[in-house]
Amino acid sequence: MNNPLVLTLLHLWTGPLPKEELFPDRKIDPLLHWVIHPIKRWLAKIYLWILQRFFGLKVVAVTGSVGKTTTKDMLASILSLEGPTVVTRDNITSTYNIPDTILRCTPATRVLVLEMGVEYPGDMDFYTWLARPDIGIITSVNRTHTHFLGTVENVSAEKCKLLTALSPAGFAVVNADDPNILINTQASILKFGVNPDSEIRIITSQLTPDFKTRLVLSINGQQITVNLPIAGRHFALNAAAAAAAAFRLTARPQSISAGLERFAPPPHRMTPVTLKNGVVLLDDSYNANPLAVSASLETLAELAQITHRQPVFIFGQMNELGQYEQSAHEEIGMKIAKLKIGKLFCTGPAAKHTVTAAGFGDYFETVEDLTSAVSQQLTATDLLLFKASRSYHFESIVSALKDTP
Repeated sequence: MNNPLVLTLLHLWTGPLPKEELFPDRKIDPLLHWVIHPIKRWLAKIYLWILQRFFGLKVVAVTGSVGKTTTKDMLASILSLEGPTVVTRDNITSTYNIPDTILRCTPATRVLVLEMGVEYPGDMDFYTWLARPDIGIITSVNRTHTHFLGTVENVSAEKCKLLTALSPAGFAVVNADDPNILINTQASILKFGVNPDSEIRIITSQLTPDFKTRLVLSINGQQITVNLPIAGRHFALNAAAAAAAAFRLTARPQSISAGLERFAPPPHRMTPVTLKNGVVLLDDSYNANPLAVSASLETLAELAQITHRQPVFIFGQMNELGQYEQSAHEEIGMKIAKLKIGKLFCTGPAAKHTVTAAGFGDYFETVEDLTSAVSQQLTATDLLLFKASRSYHFESIVSALKDTP
């Protein structure tokens, strides 16, 4: 459907959905798609306006190529210590998740935290039509969903619409270490990262043998020490982003520290699992993109050194990369070689480029064949990292290995 007049009329009812969402290439329930969901969106939009206008509700929106869910959960953990907080649930498409989350608020809710995942051109226009945030967080911009968005520049332009939507009274919380973030906003800007110009600065971060991350943050000049219950220096950026938004919402320093330490990591994000035979797994199987895979590999190599184990990478193809598919998989292969990963098991056609670039590794046509090979080649001193796009369901490999006698 490319008729502009028809699309405009439909958008008056459905909200400004991207045409890929308006006319999806999957089977839909017409009653839900054309009646129930549009009604729910309008109810949510009007209800949110009432809550913001008359009850002082603050809305925080989180987007980025990596770390959205982790940042959202860290921030919710902090804010829940300060007052009633409502947050989007995991593993639900933002198009449906945001209206449902808004409608879970009550007049007593102090802060609403919304994750806004971008996949198609126009996604952010729809989200900010539905919910105009007071604070917008961009964790990072990189090669994700470029099958639909084309280039990293387009990914940046779509995600950074969040900042444009902020009012002059709002706050843009952005990663000072990411040159791909284009800042164009009327709002005040609050930067986080390692960069010395960051208002929320990561002073130090280090991994610990018990698969946690210890970091020191400087928040407007005041330093706090945090023991994150998740392994990976890259999670320090998520913690800094959450701390920045919480700081702007006047959260106390002790709440920021305690909230970060008590946050529950989302499933399949660097989750350590010890098998009966002594092998340790890092279940990071939720999803994969070039930036996330690179960060997880660095964590694998460092943890292997700390725990005196052999690093092993179980890798599945990264989807939806478009023109970057081959080069991104080759970069991962070169990273594997540079970090001296001990063993490599891959699946997914594009992962063949990874094996070639690494100069070693085994490729398997199916997840089942890969699972069998991995289970037969494990040794008690191995440290395994699992990372793949969600469609490869690598969590099934982790489950199979956990059930192995």
